[in-house]
Amino acid sequence: MSEIAAFVSSSGSILVPLTLLILGLIGLIYGADKLIDDTAEMAERLGTSEFIIGLTIIALGTSLPEVFVGIQSVMYGAENIAIGTVIGSNIANIGLIFGTACIGRGIYKRSVLVKKLPTQKANLVSKKQYIPLLLSVFVLGIFLRDYIIEPWEGFIIFAIIFIFLATIFKDKAIGVELPEEDNENDDRSKLGILMSLLFAIALLFIGSEATLMGATGLALNLGISEAIVGLLIVAIGTSLPELAATISAIVKNRLKIIVGNVIGSNVLNIVLVVPIVAIFGQGKDLIKLDPVLYNQDFFVMAAMTLLFASFLWLHSLRDNFRKPLKTMINSSAYSFIFLYFLYIIFRVTI
Repeated sequence: MSEIAAFVSSSGSILVPLTLLILGLIGLIYGADKLIDDTAEMAERLGTSEFIIGLTIIALGTSLPEVFVGIQSVMYGAENIAIGTVIGSNIANIGLIFGTACIGRGIYKRSVLVKKLPTQKANLVSKKQYIPLLLSVFVLGIFLRDYIIEPWEGFIIFAIIFIFLATIFKDKAIGVELPEEDNENDDRSKLGILMSLLFAIALLFIGSEATLMGATGLALNLGISEAIVGLLIVAIGTSLPELAATISAIVKNRLKIIVGNVIGSNVLNIVLVVPIVAIFGQGKDLIKLDPVLYNQDFFVMAAMTLLFASFLWLHSLRDNFRKPLKTMINSSAYSFIFLYFLYIIFRVTI
């Protein structure tokens, strides 16, 4: 990526990076719009909720970059990068992605969390979904406390995926069931919708790569320092697929898709990437981790995860509270993005 960006910036003209930037943004916008529409249609055709599709298909799609990083890190003996990517991605999913969704909800001045849902069924997630989310973080913390990740620990972490799948099958229809419709005249089959959904995910990543290369090349051509490019453009660029999907979901009143994606992606990042590193990394040698990853970053991830789960739980109970407390719960949603940027500033300055 850096070599391609350097080539783009060395072209001597801003036309190439500007074209990449424009095409990338078009791909991002179209891909995000298609992703949300296809997710809603798939949920309707399967008779399940949008949350479940976000929890599974979209979450797996957005976790693939982390999986690829894990495989590459094992090949090049850079396992700390893979673990750092998992932790950093999980923090960004909660702080940046969910935080952006909460701010967008406030801008639209209406609750996209509970649109047209009965009061008792307005929960974004059932209590069962907290189990794999919190368990994966807890088990990872136990195993990382000695800064070593062993193969048998990787197998145990991977086993959490079965708990994750079990909660999905038990809660296949979260919230309210979508009404069944006559789809005889619908030209698109379930397979067609799935292929379109996968195409939208691929388009998001291609668009994000083109946008990132174009923005980086344009910045370097304009004389902006590589440090600023790395800290701002690249850091934001790696989250562009999720950000684009989040903005589209806000516009279309589909925040449940984003919540499902955050939970599913955070679980899959841990139960797929960490086992790859633990089982296949450095041959027979034990993987020794940078203590900073555990002593600082992991605990930030754990705290953000606990806050995220607590917010969803309190939000599900908000109708039992008086108005001042209800308002405080809703206002606390804005703290996620504030905490994320506070963490970024802290990590950059230390």
